[in-house]
Amino acid sequence: MRKLVLFFVSALVVLTLVAQRGAAIGDTYVTAAADGVSAGPSSLSGLDIKGSSSTFGVIIYGDSTAEGDFETVLSGVSLVGTTQYITVEGKVNAGTTNVDASVTFSGTATVDMGDGTVPLIGVPFSVTATTQGLQLVIGLTTLAPQTLTGGTITIQ
Repeated sequence: MRKLVLFFVSALVVLTLVAQRGAAIGDTYVTAAADGVSAGPSSLSGLDIKGSSSTFGVIIYGDSTAEGDFETVLSGVSLVGTTQYITVEGKVNAGTTNVDASVTFSGTATVDMGDGTVPLIGVPFSVTATTQGLQLVIGLTTLAPQTLTGGTITIQ
């Protein structure tokens, strides 16, 4: 149920942005409410990343600017074997539609490591998304691709 609500919220964000700026030929709309599993070994700040739950609503304009919101919760395992959730919440400001039908968008995010430390603010991020999954770069760390296991990523 949570995913369905988040998907509709993401779609509403996209529709609101279209209403404000207006749709144009060459614009790409990307929405998601999806779960993924890490396609390979991946770590962030010493945590072994196992999967993610992501929601986003993004419009990529023909001039490579973009607007929208991105959120993902990464599921990680610490060195002592405990599960830890990292929340990444970002504002999108740039994007491209790629020749392979994927999209790449970027912006700055707040990263909450889920360990009680103060969240990091203004962290650059980028996402390359397909209808089958996504790959996330947080700061200088490129995570392994997340293969879709539930929900949807829509690119149109």
